[in-house]
Amino acid sequence: MIKFLIVDDEQGIVEEIKEFFTEEGYEVHTAGTGEHGIQAIKSVTPDIAMIDLKLPDMSGLLVLKVAKELHPLMKVIVNTGYVDQRMTDQALELGCDVFLHKPFDLAKLKEEV
Repeated sequence: MIKFLIVDDEQGIVEEIKEFFTEEGYEVHTAGTGEHGIQAIKSVTPDIAMIDLKLPDMSGLLVLKVAKELHPLMKVIVNTGYVDQRMTDQALELGCDVFLHKPFDLAKLKEEV
């Protein structure tokens, strides 16, 4: 079973994505802060992580950096509601596999996963 971690503080988005991918047969884990996301990356070892750039306690870029250091082959999807080319470039440099802007379509997300 594919393990999917969602690190995002927007509960509505998290629940929608979790429900969708659970129905698709994924094992879905969630974290509402960067710290909880890093803990989940260490304990769950997800195959795929979706990380919001704007988290309440730290930048999603730091979570991305830690994720790729711990598990270089993990697929990482970064998402944000803010368009910032510098952050997009940094995410790609840190090993982000896919960059999505909110709001995004679940079908598009599934295609990327």
